[in-house]
Amino acid sequence: MEFKTKSIIPALTGLRAVAAWMIFGLHFFPMQNPAIPEFLKKIVSQWHIGVDIFFVLSGFLITYRYFGKKVNIKQYMVNRFARIYPMYFLITVGVFINFFIVNRYWDTEKTIEAVLSFTMTKALFDKYFLTAGISQGWTLTLEEMFYFTAPLYFVLIARKKIWLLILPVAIFLFGTFLKNATATPENTWGFMQENISVYIFEFFAGIFLAIILRNKNLPTYRFPIFTSIGILFLIFFPLIFSVSFGTNDFRMAAERIALSGLGIGPLLFGLITEKSLLSRFFSNRIMVLLGKSSYVFYLIHKGFIPVLIYDYIAENVAVIFILITGLSILMFKYIEEPLNLWIRKKYAK
Repeated sequence: MEFKTKSIIPALTGLRAVAAWMIFGLHFFPMQNPAIPEFLKKIVSQWHIGVDIFFVLSGFLITYRYFGKKVNIKQYMVNRFARIYPMYFLITVGVFINFFIVNRYWDTEKTIEAVLSFTMTKALFDKYFLTAGISQGWTLTLEEMFYFTAPLYFVLIARKKIWLLILPVAIFLFGTFLKNATATPENTWGFMQENISVYIFEFFAGIFLAIILRNKNLPTYRFPIFTSIGILFLIFFPLIFSVSFGTNDFRMAAERIALSGLGIGPLLFGLITEKSLLSRFFSNRIMVLLGKSSYVFYLIHKGFIPVLIYDYIAENVAVIFILITGLSILMFKYIEEPLNLWIRKKYAK
C-alpha cells in the first residue's frame, strides 16, 4: 500500500470520539461506589489514556500534513489558531461568566485564572492547571507548545533522522531540570509541573509513525495484527500501571513511552494499514461526525454545562452524556466549523 496524503483519515477521526468518551467516563465514573468491583475502578481510573491518544494523534496528523513540505509559517499558525482557539475562547468566556453569575464576586485570584486561561498557559503552573477556567484545558497548553515548535522539529528531522531520538530525550531532560530548578519552597506556582517534557514522547511517537508511513510502500494487512496488539496493550495497561511505583517524571516518561510505543502507535498503524471491523466501524459516517465534534465534547463534558444539565434537566449520567454529545455536534456544525473556515479564508495567503 502506498501511503498517500488525504485531508482526513476516517478511522483516526472516529477514534477521537472514543478517546473523548474515555475521558468522560474517567470524570463521571462513580469511583466511591462500594458496589463496583475494585478491578473495574482500577481500569477506569487509567482512562486518562484518552488524553494520551489525542497527543499521539496530534503528533501524527501534524507530521502527516506538513512534514517534507515547504511550510508557510504564517498560514500554519493561522490554521492551528483557527482549529484550537475560537471554541476554547468562547467556552472559557462562558466558564467565567457562569462563575460570576453563581458567586457574585470577582477578585485578583480570578483575574490571574482568567489571564492564564485565555493565554493557554495555565498548565505551566501546578496551582492553576486544573482550577483555572476549563479544568481539562491544561492539555491544550501542551498541544500549543508542540504546534509552535513542530516546524523546527521537521527541519532537523528532515536533515537527520537521529533527531527523532535526540529531540524528545533532550526536551525531557531540559524540562525536568527546569521544573526542579524553579520549584519554590511550597511549590506555590509549580512552574512546569504539568509540562510537555513528559508528554513529548507521545507527540514524537506520532511523528515517528507518520514518517514511517510516508516513506514506505506498505502492504495492506488482511489480519489485524497491529490493531490487536494495540488494543490488547491498552486493555492491560490500566491493570499494569494501576500499581503504584511512586510518582516522578522518569516513571511518567517510561509510561508514556510504553503506552505510545506498544499501545497507541500500533493501534493507529493498524487502523490505517489493516482491513478490520474496528477500522470500518471507526470510519462510518456517524463515528466520523462524532470524531469531528469530539473537540467540543472534550471542552464541555466537564464544567458548568454538565452541572446545568444535572441541576435543571437530568441527574442520570447516560442522559448527560447523550445531551452533551448532541450539543457538541450542533456546536461543531454551526459554530466551530464555520469559525474555523472563516478564519482560514480571511487570513489565507
